[in-house]
Amino acid sequence: MVHRLDRWTTGVMVAAKTDTAHWRIAKQFENRTTEKRYLALVHGTPEPVTDLIDLPLGKHATIRELYAVRWGDEGKESRTIYRTIERYDGYSLVELELLTGRTHQIRVHMSHLGWPIVGDDMYDGKRLTAAELGIDVGDTKRIVMDRQALHAAMLRFEHPSSREKVTYTGAVPADFREIIFALRAKGYEAVDAVGSTLSLEKLGLSRLG
Repeated sequence: MVHRLDRWTTGVMVAAKTDTAHWRIAKQFENRTTEKRYLALVHGTPEPVTDLIDLPLGKHATIRELYAVRWGDEGKESRTIYRTIERYDGYSLVELELLTGRTHQIRVHMSHLGWPIVGDDMYDGKRLTAAELGIDVGDTKRIVMDRQALHAAMLRFEHPSSREKVTYTGAVPADFREIIFALRAKGYEAVDAVGSTLSLEKLGLSRLG
């Protein structure tokens, strides 16, 4: 594997078959020439609908497993662009573009600003039950998604052999899709976010059903 995703984050990853291919792709990650876009369901309504988050991150001061916004020598440059795609009652579907690649970057940035990712109990996100979503499945206490609602939706980089730009996308898993469709059924607002490139249809989230 050339890179990693946070534990329980779903989506696109790249693996190399040869050492040369691995090195060439890894250098692109190191030089920040890849393009990475994620999809997340967050609590709240981000304002403005699109913005650059430029907050340094580092290890949490007291909890070893966590990261936090850290100023001074403890923090490393960390930049994320978020773009709101849909708004629901109390939640938002957000596209996130990583300009740097710090551990837990998206999760910490969104939580710090008051919009934690649904299901991310490490960073103040709450898991949603079937009852809260209005899903009639018999067991209203069922947790619909037992992890953070964060999906690596698109990865673009230069192919190590042809040197042409290649783009890979991955559809969201069934539990993520179930939540989005349930929230839409209760009413939603589509947002025309400047710079958004993700195709909801390709991700399995077509608004046509």
